[in-house]
Amino acid sequence: MRRYLPTQGGSRAHRRGVVLLCVTVLAGIGQGCTPGSVDAHRWIVAEDAVAIDVWVIQSRGRSAGRAVDDRGATAVLLHPLLMNKRWFLSLGERLAADGWDVVLPDLRAHGDSGGEHVTWGAKEKRDIRRVVDFLVAERLIRPRIYVMGASLGACVAVQYAAIDSRCEGVLALAPPAGAEGYVRCAWPLATEKFVESRVRQKGRDGGYDPREASAVAAAARLKCPLIVVHGQLDTTVPFAQAKQVYDAAPEPKKMIRLWADHGGVQVGRDEWLAGQMRALVGMAAGMPERPAR
Repeated sequence: MRRYLPTQGGSRAHRRGVVLLCVTVLAGIGQGCTPGSVDAHRWIVAEDAVAIDVWVIQSRGRSAGRAVDDRGATAVLLHPLLMNKRWFLSLGERLAADGWDVVLPDLRAHGDSGGEHVTWGAKEKRDIRRVVDFLVAERLIRPRIYVMGASLGACVAVQYAAIDSRCEGVLALAPPAGAEGYVRCAWPLATEKFVESRVRQKGRDGGYDPREASAVAAAARLKCPLIVVHGQLDTTVPFAQAKQVYDAAPEPKKMIRLWADHGGVQVGRDEWLAGQMRALVGMAAGMPERPAR
């Protein structure tokens, strides 16, 4: 396995306790625990020396040695809070069969990536951009990027898309509004003073500016299509937060409400989600050509 790590070492796999282990095992059972056909495995060092663990599944046309359209695209799939890159493994295999290259990273402080704190996009968005930089340079993936994320992953996906001109579309499943949105989800009856205090504390603990962890602010800067999906039975992330993200984004965009809870918009929907990724490509095709990066 090739590693992009500092020569003096760097952050290795971050381990949490039994609770997270159990959650990850359950995630694997629900979303396909078998490793599947992963074509490349990399550790890529982030700007602050945290190692991001990444799987790559190449288009099945590429891996079979068949000619593939140079305009083919890459799907970056970002897991929810407390999960890991296995969460969307079966979807990644489905997309690879459709001709996508697929990137499955462990977000920082998750899975086999390093880091001690979730920063709700403040650092994760740059982690993902760096991962894409390295994988494109190595020619493991193609540089037309589409990103899909769920919950925390959706929050990060919107923020990443706002800072990488290669990103041509975002599929956000139940996105919280950002660091402040997370606090409001966790303490729905809290006072404004408590929320503000907790948001500042989260920033101090994680070494980030909470203002840099806003999916709403990032959505306003998007230059690519956005599809937001939210479950009508979701009691984890209020619809109001997903709507904030949606309302802030420019056209083209689409909101989809499903009769599902928070996990129900993610689990067991590989075929449907693959269809939404195709829809994003169609939305992007109608936009003006963007200058090369």
